Amino acid sequence: MVHRRKRTAIPRLLRLIRGHAMKRMMDVARITGATAAVVLVLTACGGSGTEATPEPPGQGSLVDAADVLTSGEEQSLNALIVERNSATDAARVAVLTVDGAGGSIEDYARSVATAWGVGDQGADNGVLIVADTGERELRIETADGVRDALSDDDAESIIDNVLEPAFADEEYARGLTEAVEQVYLYAEGGEPVQEPFNIGLLAAVLAGGVLVIGALTWWIVADSRRRRRAADEELRTAEKADLDFRLTDEQRDAYRKYRYRKRGDDAVSNPVVWLPLYAANPALYSGGTAGGSSGSSINGGGGFSGGGASGSY
Repeated sequence: MVHRRKRTAIPRLLRLIRGHAMKRMMDVARITGATAAVVLVLTACGGSGTEATPEPPGQGSLVDAADVLTSGEEQSLNALIVERNSATDAARVAVLTVDGAGGSIEDYARSVATAWGVGDQGADNGVLIVADTGERELRIETADGVRDALSDDDAESIIDNVLEPAFADEEYARGLTEAVEQVYLYAEGGEPVQEPFNIGLLAAVLAGGVLVIGALTWWIVADSRRRRRAADEELRTAEKADLDFRLTDEQRDAYRKYRYRKRGDDAVSNPVVWLPLYAANPALYSGGTAGGSSGSSINGGGGFSGGGASGSY
């Protein structure tokens, strides 16, 4: 008689344990794979959101990331901003073109304006014009300090009447130039002329304009020469009073520019007193603006809480 070994429950128990463990491992693998897929999807979705903030311009107040302007057009636009900044502190305008900002143009413009620091520090007078040529969207973002003069309705008017028609015709430089001019005009309390001219009136206005410009040019030249002679006389007087006092050619030129721009009772008319002030703050005491001698609109400004207007073309 053959005796069979009696089976125990242990092998069967081990098989059950191994099967359960394998099932758990497979479940974990499935969960891990699903999690990875979700991460990939979220990452891909994130890539279609708002683009990263571009670097601010190294010089000037313009970044043409969309490459819709020639180098000459960029120089002209920057020169216009420098000129207007030297004439007023009511606004500081910067310009950005991009080819696909992604997400909300309003959020993007506010982020860029804040990151760049458009405007003068503490004045909240910055204005950023953004043109997204990829999405065909436009935005004028205004800081809180300039919104009393340049309201949201004014910004919308500039977009509707200037930027949109110009960009629709691919006249990018013209649109941006006129928009910059109108921003400064509104910021200083003015308004663009809306009334149409007939031919006769236009001819008369042009003729009168030529005469006015000629007279104004003559006056500016004469006034500049007169102010230069006065500044040189002040320099000669200071040098005669103190034989050890001498200025470099650069300092003399800076003093002349300062005296040309500063003519009120608060102006420093003694070169001996002016020199240490100029050394401490060349931008303020050389005929420039407090915002900086470069004329840039990017001077640590802020206050962008959502003012402005958007549009598309």
